[in-house]
Amino acid sequence: MTRSARLVVVAGIAALVMIAAACGSGTAKGAAPPVTTGGAGSGEQAATTVVTVPGVGTGVTPTEIKLGISLIDYKCIESYVDSIYSDQETMWGYYIKNINDHGGINGRSIVPDFKELCPVQSAAALSACTSFTEDDHVFAVIGSMYDTSGDAQLCIAKNHKTPLITDSLTQEMIDKAPPAFLLTPNITADRQLKVVMSLVKSHHILDHKKVAVLTETDATARVKSVVDPTLTSIGVSQGSEAVLSISGADTTAAQSQLASFIEKWKTEHVNALILVGAGASSKQFINEVKVAIPDMQLVADTTSVEEGGQDDVKAHIEPNPYDGIITAEGRIRLEHSKTPHFKYCNDIYKAATGKDLPLPNVVVKLANGKQNNIYGNAEDACSFLTMFQDIADRIGKNLNDTNWVNTVNNFGSIQVMNTDWASLHTGKYDADDTYGLVAFDPKIPPIGEWKHITPTEDVSGS
Repeated sequence: MTRSARLVVVAGIAALVMIAAACGSGTAKGAAPPVTTGGAGSGEQAATTVVTVPGVGTGVTPTEIKLGISLIDYKCIESYVDSIYSDQETMWGYYIKNINDHGGINGRSIVPDFKELCPVQSAAALSACTSFTEDDHVFAVIGSMYDTSGDAQLCIAKNHKTPLITDSLTQEMIDKAPPAFLLTPNITADRQLKVVMSLVKSHHILDHKKVAVLTETDATARVKSVVDPTLTSIGVSQGSEAVLSISGADTTAAQSQLASFIEKWKTEHVNALILVGAGASSKQFINEVKVAIPDMQLVADTTSVEEGGQDDVKAHIEPNPYDGIITAEGRIRLEHSKTPHFKYCNDIYKAATGKDLPLPNVVVKLANGKQNNIYGNAEDACSFLTMFQDIADRIGKNLNDTNWVNTVNNFGSIQVMNTDWASLHTGKYDADDTYGLVAFDPKIPPIGEWKHITPTEDVSGS
């Protein structure tokens, strides 16, 4: 699954719970994955030898590591989504077996402890936290631990001091957890905004533009800390900043506020707009802006806006309000399937099934009519397990919490199978560093897609 596709899935789940707005192994003996293209310099900090503390942690024996694996229960949301993961435990089993068959992690086999969580029931995630840590005594948890409040993630990482590698994290969640206990192979929304603004600046996207900001109450801090300083450093002329009051599903008041700002922007001759916050990037606001000011250049802080553009393609709306909207993304469409990382994950799947992974452009239907996203299912399993084993392999025989923290904080470049460059080190616990600027093109079959307008690059220093 491309990163933008995962974000669309997460955004869809988020809508269900009424929010205003988501390969492989480390150095497995005889089956080492390809070396990441980032090199030791990715993340501005090379790997460092750290002093180890003797002993092993909870869930670790001389021969085994008990690993919690959290999965989305698609049965509870399949009436709301078109694409699902089927037979997840079987898929994860292929990649776990590959690790175990090639010597495990420093001689220890992974013993998986699977739990499927309904993402529209926050109590389920909290219950899983208790079950993983207090009942099953796992060493770490990996996979989709989805709780928009962050309570379940912090229950594992903070309350029970258990390492958690998951997705859909915010910097606020990471900051509340002990250092190195809450990690993601992806990128937080906070850092993605920094990456967007850094790339916009370095590629002169806003030069000679009159720029304004459209945001929401909850995102104003990010505007002040990231967007405003960047615009000032670029030296562009600025228009009025619009802060919308978005509360729940009723956006009547916010749309009225936006209408007033649009009239201001017309008189100020604003022709570029930075969208900050999932709510501010909602379809009703984007459409309202583009109807009033058709030549407005939009820059979004999230790839999930793609979904609105694709909806408008399906509705045959022309011109498409999303045409040319800019954000930052890594590899898109079939680009990832041409990398050594994909080949590694595909080879493991093929060894287990006798078949190649269906690519993202191949539709595999289940009996109930839903699309079976085999590619995304495999990439998730391969990516999460890669990250865990890379860290655990480097720790060595003394796999415990203290050595986990010391190792993560000094890791540097790390292998993440759905991206090219990735890194972890003290203060940086979201790994993905592979981004370039992309623009939405509604003419790309079948329903529009991102296209790169700048090459991907290592943005670890952004």
